Amino acid sequence: MTSPDAKRLWRRAIKEHFNCQCVYCGEHYELHELTLDHVVPRYFGGQTITRNLVPSCRQCNQNKGTSNWLSWMRATFGANPGREQMILSHIK
Repeated sequence: MTSPDAKRLWRRAIKEHFNCQCVYCGEHYELHELTLDHVVPRYFGGQTITRNLVPSCRQCNQNKGTSNWLSWMRATFGANPGREQMILSHIK
């Protein structure tokens, strides 16, 4: 297996782990429609590791930008303890 193939499978596994659902808005998408978002943005030292990456639709990923995920998510969608816990469980 080549390095690009391994990376593609790794990215796919993260999306499938969350059932192809954007962790922020909760909508389901096709694999190719999801991006991976750095929960702690690279701008603030977030690493490109499994525990810091979650599937996100393009709109949520772009709108969140370098914001704190929890503050942005609550300001955008209101409190959602279920989705928040899902993200917290993944990044811990």
